[in-house]
Amino acid sequence: MNAFRNFAIVLCAACAAHSASATDIYTSNFNDYGQGTLSGQLAWIGVGGSWAVSGSMNSPQIAANLIGPGVNPGVSPIGGTGLMVRICTEKFNAGRTKAWLDLSNSGKWATASAGGKDVLETSVKMFVPSGQAVTSTFGIMIARSSFETGGGFVVSAQTGAISLLSGGYAVSNRTATGVTVAFNTWNEFSYRWNVVTGRGELLVNGVSVATHQTSLYGSVYASNLFSTTDAAPGTGNAFAFFEDLALRALPTVTPCPADITGDRQVDGMDLATVLGSWGGPGGDLDGNGVTDGADLSKVLSDWGACP
Repeated sequence: MNAFRNFAIVLCAACAAHSASATDIYTSNFNDYGQGTLSGQLAWIGVGGSWAVSGSMNSPQIAANLIGPGVNPGVSPIGGTGLMVRICTEKFNAGRTKAWLDLSNSGKWATASAGGKDVLETSVKMFVPSGQAVTSTFGIMIARSSFETGGGFVVSAQTGAISLLSGGYAVSNRTATGVTVAFNTWNEFSYRWNVVTGRGELLVNGVSVATHQTSLYGSVYASNLFSTTDAAPGTGNAFAFFEDLALRALPTVTPCPADITGDRQVDGMDLATVLGSWGGPGGDLDGNGVTDGADLSKVLSDWGACP
């Protein structure tokens, strides 16, 4: 079996990854912004082109603050230079901090989604420090309207556990994924939300880790840099840092169950997963709890680009 697995890994190295065509809505590493509050800084000329920020802070904190290296001990922008956004937790229990661009009134979503590109992809890199005392989470919240949450995800500042959001951001609106990320390092998150169907998918560091069905969908207002305060913080604060934001419209894709890695290609990497998980659950495609010949047959029969 190891020989087959090694063959699959070698084969995969020669495979070209396939990805669906995307339309960029807005991308930024924040390096062309000014230091200080993100609120009011210009992303584009025209309606909705300035960042909006909300959240009540303990003095002298700023809800969404653009900072450079050396400002926050132990955290530097990616590459050691430039700027990053520091999001601070709100001072009230059950509160939230958010920063967003208006994709609805600006017409940005309508333009980008034309022609069947119904999936809003929000990609961002996030750094969550360890040892934070305030019970809180950080992530991305997709707003269906100016007052409704569609989907999104949050990372616990205490455990690194990832949860998905549906219909709100309270604890009762979160579903645990069983996946955790490491503290004190930059992790890349891509959350894809189908505006028409409400289906959401989360990729972490390039790997699809969870999908879900959200309860509110049908329109999109904004994709928010986001935090929640989940216990009375007193005078305490918690922080996370955001870099390399990209908002894109993607076409709706046909389900491709044999694509285990989520790159829209059934290839050597998927074969390697099946062979490397033989007898266990890791490569189970038919839901019987065991990776076996049926799963291998599925990968081989579906070989190639996903439909």
